[in-house]
Amino acid sequence: MRTLIAIASVSVLILLSSCKGDRYDPSNELSKEQQARLIRQMVYYSTKLAPNASDSSKFDPKFNWYYDRAAGESSLMKFYATPEPGSWYFMVSRMARSMTPMQEGIAGKVKLNDDGTIADYEEVFRMWKMPADTLTVRGAMLFDRMVTGRDLSLFYPKYQGDKYIELPTEGYYFDKPSKHWRSSPVEKN
Repeated sequence: MRTLIAIASVSVLILLSSCKGDRYDPSNELSKEQQARLIRQMVYYSTKLAPNASDSSKFDPKFNWYYDRAAGESSLMKFYATPEPGSWYFMVSRMARSMTPMQEGIAGKVKLNDDGTIADYEEVFRMWKMPADTLTVRGAMLFDRMVTGRDLSLFYPKYQGDKYIELPTEGYYFDKPSKHWRSSPVEKN
């Protein structure tokens, strides 16, 4: 019995000493204010256009009320440096429009200027609506796969239905120049 307790105690100590926190925690790189500023900039790309706004007018201050609200419904879940200097992987959660409380996840890459403004923005995937605790677990796993360069297509709707990744699909891709999800051209035989 003593041997079993000793083994269990050593196992717990090894486990606790190996826990160094989440290497993808945004607080490792950004203050709360910097996180809020980044989210506020990203909502111009990750959220639908404000009513009566266009891609060219969305930065007009008269639409701030809309993008401020969108930013307030979002939080930076994960953040980690890419191999390219000044470029970061990100994962944002935001409130989903749903009858029951749900969250959506958006993950991708963002390149920042020296002053912290966005130089480039690209979404790698969007997740389906799901409860926040489910998004936390599934999002962390998918984020790690993205950062480490592992295949994400196994989690596309074609294979997993509406459990993990909603976009991209065979019919939609992220168009980096326009910073929008677009439907794929239909191939004609």
